[in-house]
Amino acid sequence: MHGESSMWYPMRYKALADIRYAALIPTVMFTAFALLMVALRWCCRICCRSAKVGPEDYLVTAAVVKFGVDGAAIQRDDADPSSRSTMLKLALAQAISYHLARNLVKASLILQYMRLFSVISPVVWACYGLFVLTLGAAAWGVFGNIFFCDPVRSYWDVTLPGTCMVEEKRFWSSSVIGIVLDFAIWLLPAPVVGRLRLPKRQKMGLMVVFGLGGFVCAITLLRLILVYYTAHQGEVTKAGTYAIIFSSIEINLAISCASVLVMKPLFARFLPALISEQPLTAAEDARTCRALTGLHLLTIAVAEEEEEEKNTPDEERRDTLVESNTFSQRIAVPKAAKRAKKGWGASKRNTM
Repeated sequence: MHGESSMWYPMRYKALADIRYAALIPTVMFTAFALLMVALRWCCRICCRSAKVGPEDYLVTAAVVKFGVDGAAIQRDDADPSSRSTMLKLALAQAISYHLARNLVKASLILQYMRLFSVISPVVWACYGLFVLTLGAAAWGVFGNIFFCDPVRSYWDVTLPGTCMVEEKRFWSSSVIGIVLDFAIWLLPAPVVGRLRLPKRQKMGLMVVFGLGGFVCAITLLRLILVYYTAHQGEVTKAGTYAIIFSSIEINLAISCASVLVMKPLFARFLPALISEQPLTAAEDARTCRALTGLHLLTIAVAEEEEEEKNTPDEERRDTLVESNTFSQRIAVPKAAKRAKKGWGASKRNTM
């Protein structure tokens, strides 16, 4: 028999044994939506020649694959509900999968921030700090579940003598850490984005993306409240259903949100009316795709394009979306970066 935390076993087993189709439909729907968004993300990376595949792309792909595969295994019908050992193994797999997926998405978003705001030192340092905290949260979520009982095997084999941690304390600690990180990642780029001067359509699109991120944070908080409340009311099956449904919504919406951040070139190419007031020519479309990747902020390539734009006739129509020579004006750029760019231009003229 287990010492300490005597309630963890019947709650884990009964919840997973009775849920079945109550959580299957919403889980499948949101997982399919996340898969579609990740597929479009890769399409954007491949179709846009200047877009480079980064580690964040692999992380978000690993998150959707891990969560989807493990979720499908947990929802299988051939698992015998009467087999307590099997059901508890599935419960352990689901918990590990959830913590891996949620922190892989967080890491993907942080790496994306580091690429987009690489010239803004405070944001970059904040990203480093959040990345370290995310690694710690992932370690606690995964290993806290693996070593929940001592010995580990006694988690699913209650005939073995052993002790287990207090489930409620572990649940609260991992949930609160996740919520704090969610809000920190959501609010991190807000000061920078607030200084952007964008056309109305682009600003509305950005508001939708940030609104989706806020919704993910709200879902995480709602999951904690509902699961805790229903479990203490003795409604174990409902608590398990809430846990699976809201975990699926949280992870899959976070994956979608991370993918939308890099899909703007795809919208500019196939749905330009959503973000641009005028159709783009082929040359302008290529330039827009480069600018929208966010990888050329204040680099030599941007400075060279600005020099070329100064020499073009005024009659030529300029890009109304995110032209490279105006992108740096829409965001408050550190003075040191501006001086570095001016010094580059001066040195170029001297070499002529």
